[in-house]
Amino acid sequence: MTQLQPFAALLESYLQRDGRHVRQLAEATGEQFGQPHQVPHNTISRWLRGEVGKPRNWPDIVKLGIVLRLSADEMDQLLLVAGHTSLDHLRQANHPNIVPQLLEPWLPVLPERLQPFQAPPQLSTFTGREEVMGQLRRYLCSQAQHRVCCLLGMAGLGKTSLANQLAYELQTHFVDGVLWLRLDQADTMSALQAIAAAYGLNVSHYTDEATRSSKVRELLAHKQALLVLDNASNDAEIRPLLPPTGACAVLITSRRFDLAVADTAFCLHLRPFDVAKAESLALFARILGAERVRAERDILTQMADQMGHLPLAINIVANRLRHEPGWTAAQMQARLQQTRQRLDLLRRGDQEVRLSFELSYRGLSPANQRLFMALGIFAGGDVAATAAAAIIAQSLEDVEDGLRQLYSLSLVQRGGHGRYQLHPLLQDFSREKCEIPDLPQRYAHYFTTYAQENAGDMPAFQREIGHILAAVQWANQCGLDTAVVRSVLALYPYLQRQGQLAQCRDLLLLAQPAARRDPDQAVAAQILHHLGYTAMKLGEPNQAESYYQEALILAQTGSDQRQAAEILLKLGALAYRRGQLADARHFYQEALPLASAEQSRELVASLLTNLGLVAASEGDAATAIIHYEEALAQVRTLDNRALLITILQNVGLQHEERGDYAQAKVYYEEGLTLAKAENDPELRSRMLGNLGAIACHLGNYAEASGHFRAGLALAESNGLTVQVCRQQANLGQAAMLRGQFRQANVHHQESLALARELGFREDLGMILNQTGDCYLAQDAYWEAATCYTEAMEIAQEGNFARVQALALFGQAQVAAARGNVAEAQRLGQESRQLLQAAGHKKANEVWWWLQELPGGDQ
Repeated sequence: MTQLQPFAALLESYLQRDGRHVRQLAEATGEQFGQPHQVPHNTISRWLRGEVGKPRNWPDIVKLGIVLRLSADEMDQLLLVAGHTSLDHLRQANHPNIVPQLLEPWLPVLPERLQPFQAPPQLSTFTGREEVMGQLRRYLCSQAQHRVCCLLGMAGLGKTSLANQLAYELQTHFVDGVLWLRLDQADTMSALQAIAAAYGLNVSHYTDEATRSSKVRELLAHKQALLVLDNASNDAEIRPLLPPTGACAVLITSRRFDLAVADTAFCLHLRPFDVAKAESLALFARILGAERVRAERDILTQMADQMGHLPLAINIVANRLRHEPGWTAAQMQARLQQTRQRLDLLRRGDQEVRLSFELSYRGLSPANQRLFMALGIFAGGDVAATAAAAIIAQSLEDVEDGLRQLYSLSLVQRGGHGRYQLHPLLQDFSREKCEIPDLPQRYAHYFTTYAQENAGDMPAFQREIGHILAAVQWANQCGLDTAVVRSVLALYPYLQRQGQLAQCRDLLLLAQPAARRDPDQAVAAQILHHLGYTAMKLGEPNQAESYYQEALILAQTGSDQRQAAEILLKLGALAYRRGQLADARHFYQEALPLASAEQSRELVASLLTNLGLVAASEGDAATAIIHYEEALAQVRTLDNRALLITILQNVGLQHEERGDYAQAKVYYEEGLTLAKAENDPELRSRMLGNLGAIACHLGNYAEASGHFRAGLALAESNGLTVQVCRQQANLGQAAMLRGQFRQANVHHQESLALARELGFREDLGMILNQTGDCYLAQDAYWEAATCYTEAMEIAQEGNFARVQALALFGQAQVAAARGNVAEAQRLGQESRQLLQAAGHKKANEVWWWLQELPGGDQ
């Protein structure tokens, strides 16, 4: 054993190594431990001189050792030669004079324990959700004392992925670690043991849940940790795991919306990817690469729509496209369109959309499983509880309770006005599960009956339009002829008013075979009648005439005077458009006594209006106004805004042609106001065109172009070919008046092409005259003469007085420009006579023009 040196000698060796003298060391102990606890310098001097061999006050020795920065072994040796025990013995003795801080410098250094971080591996493909991530980040890192957050939503939305991403982002904030528990894979007692074990504590000997939970809460009380409880399914498995109020934060993910824990928590409802933010495309880009997504953006967007922008589904499809041979985006999209196979495509490895839905479905009672099966048939949008109850023959109260349970399990989502809706993939899953054999017939019967009972009730149709349309298709598949025909006839006014002409045509064609089989041929006549009107609006006059003629025969055979009169009115309008004025007048006059016999003031007013149009086209303004005023007087007593608008337009046109623009504008503005209230795109487009013409006459060309462009947009978005043709002509006229000839030529050529396609002769003649005027303004005399000549031929064939008068004036101007004054005077005089007879204000313009010709009348 090493011979211990005397206390004084050992202390002196330590002082020599340190280099400070006694007084400096004494002052250092005062600075370290405070002046009252300083080791006096004369005490240290006596120790060094050997006057005290074994000092009794060991704390002073320890203080000096701290100042001298002695190691634990050196301190033990100094204490021993002074007659005291070692540092370890001093700690264990629990002596009342021990100041614990004196011994801290020589506490044994334990290996550093790493804080737990149990989150799964970070996903390299995570994208989007910035808003939700920001809300969670701010809340979990806030100073709130009770930080429990619930992230709720249906299966496949990426709740776990989002929580995982957040755990990595907040790792440095939660200094005591991140704990991760999959509650669907562990019971509560095991979960509590896992939390304790993460911090080196064994609680397995606590065999009851309450005690073990209490010990874990004690452990977490002083921790700043994030506890993630993933895929929770009930309150009983959550509550024992919650830490006490303090620095810990909890993030719960669940499909359930009925957790009581969530009532006092910060809750966020996760939804499918945001279409506006292109989050689905961002995930495709993470997996497939940005270049491929740019090249196939449209088809990938369609695929995302088909999958309802569900992140899990998009992730599966993207990885299949990337890793499985032979797939193209087009092939995958085509397969996804087949709803019966869609869920089969949405699985890869241990990821499967169908299985994730199955777990929620199993939590339903048998009655609610049946309710869920039935919801798959509702392909037309939100579901009302009343409709579901009627279709599955359950009480409304039971269905409402059942829908609430489906919502709590994330199997349905909230819709508007207390209704519910299914995600598209859940709808596929519902159809797979369905075991209700007559469900399509029940659905078809309910909604086709609803359509018939609510015919004319626009708000009622608006609420259920998707389901009514779907029910018509089901009724047709199930052979329910009467339901198909009656519901289509009920649907027609609604769709026609909405401007859905193509859909009108498709439904009418669908109903036509069933209508022909109906014993009541008046029904078939109605279908054909509507088909004719729709074809006319779509710019198919020949097809329209065919439908009208067949409908007229059926109506006359069945002695249906009212419908016969309505069809004659439509045939007259078609003949008028074609320039066959005599035929048009014949049809109207044949219809008038039928309408009068039926005491239909609306129909009589329509016929009088159209007779006024014929008279106006023939240049008989006086007769036209008589017809219009008589029609206007009748229709103002009726609730038929569409007819009133038409008459206002025609009366306004007569005032416009006479140059009374102020009065014409009054009629047009009243018509536009009514058209907006009616929400009829065709009527609005027409009135905008008329108001634009008034602005042109007054020289307000920018205002005019604004009206024309608004009218064109309405016409194009609603497939109104006739109005597209007219608004293009209007825009051409406005551009010409502003001197923008190149733009005017483009509009006129587009308008001419449509007018020729439509076969509407008077419109074609008027547009040819406008085009000729535009060429004339550009000194393109040959092109102008060609237009005027064709317009003249059309006018003479159809007896269109206005078209003829304007064509003559155009030809007169061309003759004058070419130096043929005599011919110019002759044509000008002829034009003026026709315009005067029609009361057209342009007669004065022609007169002044004639005066300015060489040798003109004074």
